[in-house]
Amino acid sequence: MTSGRRVLVTGASSGIGEAVARLAAARGDRVALLARRADELERVRRSLERRDEHVVLTCDLRDEAAVRAALAEAGRAFGALDLVVHSAGIGYRARLDELETRSIDRVLAINVTAVLCVNREALPWLERGDQPVVVHVGSVIARRGIPGQLVYAASKAALASASEALRLEWAPRGIQVCLVHPGVTRTPFFDVQENPHQRPPPDLAHADTPEQVARVILDVDRRPRPEVWLRSRWRWFAIAGLIAPKATDRWLARKLGPPDRQ
Repeated sequence: MTSGRRVLVTGASSGIGEAVARLAAARGDRVALLARRADELERVRRSLERRDEHVVLTCDLRDEAAVRAALAEAGRAFGALDLVVHSAGIGYRARLDELETRSIDRVLAINVTAVLCVNREALPWLERGDQPVVVHVGSVIARRGIPGQLVYAASKAALASASEALRLEWAPRGIQVCLVHPGVTRTPFFDVQENPHQRPPPDLAHADTPEQVARVILDVDRRPRPEVWLRSRWRWFAIAGLIAPKATDRWLARKLGPPDRQ
């Protein structure tokens, strides 16, 4: 697969999305940067190689009309889309008895509903693309939920199932749908997620960098695979949860520590 692809990245104003945009531009791609914060998107665009070739799309992913308009603008700008990367996502650190319906709805709206809406609006442009690929950014907890992150885990599990369904649905159209599972990543994600009881964030000392995740995403664009884990031990952990769920529960309970920290 050659460079010079036409790429749409959601959540492009920071973290994994920003890293994907940088690496894609560096390999010669044109990038449509989509997020809510216009100033941050402009900062990213100005920092990219050949900055005038890229497009800024300011859009709240919860606004269906705004999503439709943004995708139409990206399509008109590039004529087609070859790669769509869904890196926008939010977390919610809370146990079941602490959950607020408003916050649940917000997580599901951005992590699930928005992905489906973007894909729907991207479809006519992907059908015009060259070897089109869609990459959903999942999570290790999509296949094994953990306490205190049940809403986020549920959203990523839904995305995993949607990825499987869409992979089959779009296969006759020649569109590859891939799911990439990062683990803990060194981004602002944990700083900005809703965390009403201020539980401590995970240890980021050995976390992956956004650039490491972005390199895997762009490698999946070159060599599409249905499901990719950044580290093989997470894949085996997910498999262990299916084969021996009680033993996995016991191990995970020891690993996570006292319930008040979860």
